[in-house]
Amino acid sequence: MPDGEYTGPLTPEVLRVGEQVLNVVVDHAVFRRIREASMTMVHIMRSLKLPHGIVVQAESGMGKSLLIELIRRELAPQASPNGSNACLHMALDSSVDANGMAAAMTRALGYPALPARRQLESMNHMTKMALERTRPLALLIDEMQHVCEGNKDITARSVTDWLKVRMDQHNFPVICFGTHALDRLSVINPQFTGRASASFVIHPFKFDEAWRQVVAGFSAAVDSVDLSVANGAGCRPLHQASAGNMRMLKRILTYACMYASTQSNRVVDMASLSSAFIDAKGHVADQQNPFQAARRQAT
Repeated sequence: MPDGEYTGPLTPEVLRVGEQVLNVVVDHAVFRRIREASMTMVHIMRSLKLPHGIVVQAESGMGKSLLIELIRRELAPQASPNGSNACLHMALDSSVDANGMAAAMTRALGYPALPARRQLESMNHMTKMALERTRPLALLIDEMQHVCEGNKDITARSVTDWLKVRMDQHNFPVICFGTHALDRLSVINPQFTGRASASFVIHPFKFDEAWRQVVAGFSAAVDSVDLSVANGAGCRPLHQASAGNMRMLKRILTYACMYASTQSNRVVDMASLSSAFIDAKGHVADQQNPFQAARRQAT
């Protein structure tokens, strides 16, 4: 279940409905553009030795982890049975330095254990051998903002230099995902960002046709309850409640569908959306519940 405090009944059926909503994947135009750019980059670099990369910036909750999974799924059929041409994936933490980056790469390459003393030279040798053997299609790095957050310019430069050397030597694209703190990379290490020259930003959704398509995607994908209100009266209040953030939207819809599953008609209405909003965000004194307002207007 997502973070939050759902306060309704928790029966096996309620949990099943919640799980169905959580598993919904709604594609949208920005995701498609990033995936298409990633696939194009991978295909080009299989023929040309031209180090290249992509930087994807997004606020928390806008689907970076989902996008990484979608790219991994799309690249998976191109991997060989022996493990070569795999898509590598790593997630960084706030303490990352060159040694930590090497350790993360070593684990991503499938080594069961790191050297006992985790010396950089040893890990460099291990990654070199593995990269020559596997020839990865791409390296996906999540939480890349940890490289450049805070007063860590020297550390960030050494980390990105370490990565740049591997990109040049082994000719694989790097796709970096993180928050808007990634903007600083272009100042810290322009040689690295020159290689990762394609940049995308995933903004919170505005209340427009793209938002309507996303909400309609959830409504169409959920068949355990009637979520058609999302396409109608609930569309604008859902945007107000979530501020266009995908994680908050999914959390509210998950709770609302769980509430609806306890009703005889199994229909998501403004009452279930209102309860879901309170569970997801709490009783926020200075924020009006948009679903309660919509209910009053309807009456």
